[in-house]
Amino acid sequence: MRIGIDIHSVGSGKGGNETYYRQLVSGLGRADHVNDYALYMANTSGNDLGPLGANFHLERIGATSPYLRIPFLLPRLVKRSPVEIFHAQFIIPPFLKCRTVTTIPDIAYEHFPESFPVHQRAWSKVLVGASAKRADHIITVSEYSKRDICQKYGISEEKISVTYEAAGEEFFPFDRGKCKEELARKYGITGDFILYLGRLQARKNLLRLVEAFSQLRQTGITHKLVLAGKQDSLFEPVLSRLHELRLDEEVLLPGYIPMQDVPLFYNAADLFVYPSLFEGFGLPVLEAMACGVPVITSRGSSLEEVAGNAAVLIDPLDTHSLTAAMGSVLHDRQLRTNLSQAGLKRAAQFSNEATARQTIAVYEYVLGTERLVDRISRRRWSIAHVPGE
Repeated sequence: MRIGIDIHSVGSGKGGNETYYRQLVSGLGRADHVNDYALYMANTSGNDLGPLGANFHLERIGATSPYLRIPFLLPRLVKRSPVEIFHAQFIIPPFLKCRTVTTIPDIAYEHFPESFPVHQRAWSKVLVGASAKRADHIITVSEYSKRDICQKYGISEEKISVTYEAAGEEFFPFDRGKCKEELARKYGITGDFILYLGRLQARKNLLRLVEAFSQLRQTGITHKLVLAGKQDSLFEPVLSRLHELRLDEEVLLPGYIPMQDVPLFYNAADLFVYPSLFEGFGLPVLEAMACGVPVITSRGSSLEEVAGNAAVLIDPLDTHSLTAAMGSVLHDRQLRTNLSQAGLKRAAQFSNEATARQTIAVYEYVLGTERLVDRISRRRWSIAHVPGE
C-alpha cells in the first residue's frame, strides 16, 4: 500500500494532535517496513520524528493555514504523487481520488463551544461532521469518543475503530532527586509540588483547580501548584483568580514545556491532577502513570475509561471533592504507593506499537484486504478492545 498521512501538527507545540501523530509515525516506523508512507509536514526542516525507514518520505506542505492546506495544497501533493489511502486530521481534503481515513479524537467543540475561537468552532461544526460522513473509515481514541461521534453525527458503529493512545517510551520512573535538581536549575522550581500539565484552557477546569488548591493550602499543606503548558483560550479568568486569592507566589506557570523536559516534571511531582471537564482520551494521565506519579482525574468523558482503577476519580464540577482528594493523597503515604503501583501497571497495558498495528489494520480493511476482514469477522471490534484492568 501507499499511504499518505497529514502530520502538519508535528512540530506545532499544540498538544494532543501533535503527540498523537508523532507517536503514530514512530510506531509505524517500528511496525511496518513494507508499506510506503508519504508524510505531509508543514515544515520538513528540523523535524524531530527520529529515524525512519526507507519506506517513509517527508513531503513539505508549504503552509500551516487550514484554509490553504486542506482545499488546495494537500490535494495538489496527492495528485502529484498518488496514494491509495489518505489519512486526515479531522477534515478530509476535497478532490482526492483515493480511499480516506480520518482521525477524530473528540468533538469537544460540540460540548464546550465557548472554549474555542468563534471561527474554529464554526469551521469544525460544519466540516468535521461532513468529513465524518464522507470518510471511508474513522479512527478515534476511546469508546467514549466513538459513542459521541456516532450519536452526534449519525455514524454507524461499523464505520469507527478505536485505537488507544499510549505513553511514549520516554515516560518511566526517573531518580526523583535528580529530576528536582534539574527543574530547579532549568525552571527555578524548588520544593514539593502538585502538577497539572497540558494546555492551559477553560475546558481543562483550571479555575476550579486553583480554587481547590487555595482551600488545600488553608488546611496546612505547603506544596506549590505547577500549571505547566501553553496558555490558551479563556485562561485570563484563572490569572485573575490567582491574584484575588493571593496565590501568585504559590502557583507557578513555567509555560510550554519542551518534550524532553516533560518527564522531569512528572517525576519530580508528588501528585498529578488532571480535572478536565471533557477529553477524547487524556494522554497526560497515562504519561503520569507511566512515571509512577499518583493521579487524580475526572469522572465523565473518556478519563475514567483510560484511568481504570489506577487513579482517584472526582466530580470535576465539585471543588470540595477535588480539595478532599488532593488532601487524602498527600496525607496518606500508603495510598500514594498504591496509586503509583496501579498506575505503572495500567500504563503498561497501552502500547504505541499496538496502536500502529491497529491503524495498519484499518488501512487494510479500507482497501478490502482479506486479513482484516477475517479478523473482524472472528471478533467484532477486536481492534477496539479495551485494555484489561
